[in-house]
Amino acid sequence: MRIEQSPEFQIHLQNLRSKEQLFLETIYNVGNGHFGVRDSNPLQGNSPDYIGSPGLFINGFFDYKEVSYGEKYRGYPDNNQVINRLLDPRFIRIKVGNEDSLTDHFRVENIDKNLDMQTGLLHELFSVTTPENRNFNLVVESFASLSKLNVYGIKYAIIPTNFSEEVEVIKMHDYVNQSVHHQDDDIRVSQDLGQMQMDFIPDNGQPSYLVTTFRSQQGIIITYQANENFAPNPKIEYFMDENHHYGYRSKYFAKPGSSKDFEFLFAIGDIHPLVNANMYSDQYLASLDNFINDTTFKSELMASAQVWQTFWLHSDVEIDGDPALQQCVRFNLFELNQSAGRDEKTSIPAKGLTGNGYGGHFFWDTEIFMLPFFTYTQPEIAKELLMFRYHTLQIAKEQASDFGLGKGAMYPWRTINGFESSAYWLAGQAQFHINADIAFAVEQYYEITRDEDFLRHYGFEIILETARFWMEYGNYAELDGKRQFVINRVTGPDEYSALVDNNYYTNVLAQSNLQLAAKYAHKYKDDDGMLSRLNVTDEEVHDMEEAAAAMYLPYDKEKNVKLQFQNFEQLPKMDIASIDQSMFPLLLNYHPLMLYRHQVNKQADTVMVDFMFPEGNTLAQLKSDYEFYEPITTHDSSLSKAICAIIAARIGKDQQSYDFFSQAVQTDLMDVHHNTKNGIHAGSLGAAWEGIIYGFAGVVNNAKSFSLQPHLPVTWNCLKFKMHLYGNEFQFIIYQDTVEVDLISGKGADITVANEKKQLSHQNPKQMWTYK
Repeated sequence: MRIEQSPEFQIHLQNLRSKEQLFLETIYNVGNGHFGVRDSNPLQGNSPDYIGSPGLFINGFFDYKEVSYGEKYRGYPDNNQVINRLLDPRFIRIKVGNEDSLTDHFRVENIDKNLDMQTGLLHELFSVTTPENRNFNLVVESFASLSKLNVYGIKYAIIPTNFSEEVEVIKMHDYVNQSVHHQDDDIRVSQDLGQMQMDFIPDNGQPSYLVTTFRSQQGIIITYQANENFAPNPKIEYFMDENHHYGYRSKYFAKPGSSKDFEFLFAIGDIHPLVNANMYSDQYLASLDNFINDTTFKSELMASAQVWQTFWLHSDVEIDGDPALQQCVRFNLFELNQSAGRDEKTSIPAKGLTGNGYGGHFFWDTEIFMLPFFTYTQPEIAKELLMFRYHTLQIAKEQASDFGLGKGAMYPWRTINGFESSAYWLAGQAQFHINADIAFAVEQYYEITRDEDFLRHYGFEIILETARFWMEYGNYAELDGKRQFVINRVTGPDEYSALVDNNYYTNVLAQSNLQLAAKYAHKYKDDDGMLSRLNVTDEEVHDMEEAAAAMYLPYDKEKNVKLQFQNFEQLPKMDIASIDQSMFPLLLNYHPLMLYRHQVNKQADTVMVDFMFPEGNTLAQLKSDYEFYEPITTHDSSLSKAICAIIAARIGKDQQSYDFFSQAVQTDLMDVHHNTKNGIHAGSLGAAWEGIIYGFAGVVNNAKSFSLQPHLPVTWNCLKFKMHLYGNEFQFIIYQDTVEVDLISGKGADITVANEKKQLSHQNPKQMWTYK
């Protein structure tokens, strides 16, 4: 079965620079925010004889591993959370004559792979050769449904090329702790825990499993069924083997050139507390059955493809004049959409759902780098991502208390369930800026959507409790001859500078956090019920306003540069140019203290403030900050280059901006950091979108009003995208010297381009500007 395809939405194997197995497993993953499936060798299963790293990853389904410390102090996390690697739903067992792929090593070669991003369909052709040189082609089609987030579909076709023989196909998953080769010493890659248990649920008429974790006490149900009406000859038989394991099998006589198809639909359950999963497994299973009963692979694929079509209608970014980067942009957007949790209980893991790198944890990456894409294009998903932070707010408050603070919320640096999972606290837990990052994201969502209900019932409380954290952690001190509010012993975004005083980024974000809390306390002043419920007093609001006004922001007046942190200018510079390329990233080759004592950055830190808070920043200031920090930045973080591209565009460094952006947008598809095999760089995907929107389109939304000041690369003829803003949807078309904006839906609003404001409404749904 084929679906009409547009060439510009295809990721074709022949066009990829790398054909390395683990890289391909990441690139050709399919997912939907609830689960993700790596593109494994379909014959590997649980065999350690292949080099692959197959697996099914369910967002939020994890287990604990106790952290071992040389010296453990109060407040250190007890456990490290790691997302589980479950059974591989791609696995198929094939017997040809006397040879069995389960016990004999069949050679599997990639002949063709194609991912159609318009529909989410992955189409693959493998050439399989047995030890006795029987050869057959194996065609595999698969998808993760966007219309039913619990559904995964896979279809196989077997085509012999040089034999006439009896063939038996067996679809059975009788293991849960997937065996894989761990070939990477990268400290950022988490190892599997192997803490799961799988119990077969009998007498259901189809294979069904209850999978539970030991320490995290979670449970899910997975079931699947064959489409017996699709290929009645050969018949697909439901059976139980000698180990009382359930599966499907079909046996038939195969001839060269003949094709036999087999298709299966999986229903992958939601996560439940272990007690509930055991007690109500029958009910949960019956609910899952409803997703896959009386339907087909084709029907579910078509329904999912329709959702993908809607996604591209509203979220696509079209570039005329740069086809190579256009494909990378679309791949990034595709992966973002596959990775985002949609249930208010999960967020976006740093590696999406394509691997267990970084443990499957949620970081600040979501709020600062990925959430803007969803806020502007799919605000309903943005809200669900923020609701994860609201639902874990109580945990954050408890952690602040355990830390020794009297008030406030202390969100974890890295987490799956809301509790801190960062054992290396210097570059983890000490990054307190995540509290203000979340508050910033709440404000950005509200400003763009005007979702009053969210702000009133959820957002304000997040902003308030994170602001209370800063009042507890910070203090007043005498600096530069005046009383100033300081925040000492923190780690900013740049992880090559740990535990510093008054990190500029942190202090600006904290200042904004305090201002927002006071602003919305005044907004809800007449709502005594809300403020009294949250114990907000006039005195507390006044103290927050005073601290924000007195916030210390380190600045080098001689160089006219914002100091990354207090006394940063006293550190010696590291000679980055003299370091051999094999030594990058530096964190894998240098002792942390060697990095901490130098002026060397892993990623953009201070310059991020310049685009996040544009008001008050002159062009001269932007240029001064950029020219000071970019030369000392290694860009070892995949989050870095897109940010530098934004500032470079705004200060007129057009070629440098384009070069940084092109490297950022190609991070995964071109394997820029040589570690895509461990999973996508989800934050970088969002950062690259920001590079287009905030850099080349010149969007400024977190000032007093929404505006554009385009800086289009000279090779681009046109840039087209849509955005939700104030309850409206607009289409923007940016040419080299003109901008066209169309009101697609909504009542309309004012839009400013190149400092000229115009109104779009039902009466005037289209406006045009000339810039430059």
